[in-house]
Amino acid sequence: MTITKSNRINEIRANLLLSDGTTVQSRSSDIIVNGSNVGFSLDISGIELAEAESIRAQIIKAIQETTDFEKISVVLTSTRKNQSASNEKAKIQIEGVGKVLLVASGKGGVGKSMIASLLAHKLKADGKKVGIVDADIYGPSIPHLFSLKGKPELDDNKMVPLENYGIVVNSIGFLTEPSASISWRGPMVSKAIYQLLSLTNWGKLDYLIIDSPPGTGDIHLSILQNYIIDQVIMVTTPQKISEIDVSRAVSLYKKFNVPILGVIENMSYYVIPKTGESISIFTGDGGNKIASDHNLDLLTKLPIDPRISIACDAGADLSQFSYLLDTIKLP
Repeated sequence: MTITKSNRINEIRANLLLSDGTTVQSRSSDIIVNGSNVGFSLDISGIELAEAESIRAQIIKAIQETTDFEKISVVLTSTRKNQSASNEKAKIQIEGVGKVLLVASGKGGVGKSMIASLLAHKLKADGKKVGIVDADIYGPSIPHLFSLKGKPELDDNKMVPLENYGIVVNSIGFLTEPSASISWRGPMVSKAIYQLLSLTNWGKLDYLIIDSPPGTGDIHLSILQNYIIDQVIMVTTPQKISEIDVSRAVSLYKKFNVPILGVIENMSYYVIPKTGESISIFTGDGGNKIASDHNLDLLTKLPIDPRISIACDAGADLSQFSYLLDTIKLP
């Protein structure tokens, strides 16, 4: 990069003020150049997202008008501080996304993907613009739940998410064969998560829902260390073994100071169609126990409903069941 280009970009950054009186230059990282591409990060801690995106657009426009770079990237980051980590590293604000909700458990087979899908349908019914990203790299199921297949197209080197039922979706399942076994180690997984979250053109969304995998491994750490998560919803079933695994996951998210909205207990009971009587299929009281032990809200208890299972298997529209989450108040 020539001195002229470097000086011009720094001049632009020095002359743009944010609402708190700081300059873009004082909040920016070093400039990185890769051939005809240039980029830097901008820390937007304490700044409203709408203002930050407006400033980013001004920066890109000014650089485009005065340099010959083909691609200009300004990554918005934010630092959330706590009592024990005053120097916590800046985290990425996903471009165009208002709030990020993560559905987690630590336990497999509890219905995270189904609940993430129901949540997307509920928000869509409430008039929100919603996207969902399938972060279960090793076992993606969101493509099937939304009856979607095919590879995303590229627009300005970003993936364009597929869409069905008015909800935009991206998943590693769109990029691999359905029967393919994915055996990636940590660095590859982190790169895949970055591509799904940051290299997807989400447009303007009120909410992006992340459907997380079981466990508390590399995928979770990659998301928690690098991205701003507004709320986590924990999913359990009544059994003790689920309670144990979910409690481990709660501890992980609390360690990273991510707000937990509360707990959903799935498969809590079955309603006999002829009598309307509710009966417990599984032993235990996992939802209440986790909520009590970790000072969380029990958001709701969901039944075992064969109709939902049939709809999920068929990739059908789940909006008819979104009422099950009506009692949950989202930020």
